[in-house]
Amino acid sequence: MIWIYALSSGIKKINMFMSTNRSQFFSFLESVCHIQQNNNHKLPDLDAQVLLMYVCIANEKKKPLNVTQAMNMKSIGSPAMLYRKINDLLNLELVELVYEGSNRRTKYLIPTSKALVFADEMADAATRIYQPISA
Repeated sequence: MIWIYALSSGIKKINMFMSTNRSQFFSFLESVCHIQQNNNHKLPDLDAQVLLMYVCIANEKKKPLNVTQAMNMKSIGSPAMLYRKINDLLNLELVELVYEGSNRRTKYLIPTSKALVFADEMADAATRIYQPISA
């Protein structure tokens, strides 16, 4: 929080707004932890969950990730580690490999209905927590 040594009502409003946002964010994180605990046996480790979210986001934008693109996500891990995480997601039936047309060389990662249920739970948690804040 920004520390300001003034007591005008505008500054109080800003500080209150920031605290409310932080509170909502922590409530959302608590909901996410609850979802992860309830689905612990169905979910991979956190690195694979991050990869799964990227796969879901790309699919939602109608630009699915191919395996090469996924393995080049160095912010998540090395290509070898990402290859293992892709296999984990495949084994848990959270993603499937799909070919586009007759090109059998490029495989796209598509979230399964099982993965989309998990994404929907997260979206529902965010919707419940984040309500418009009146100024």
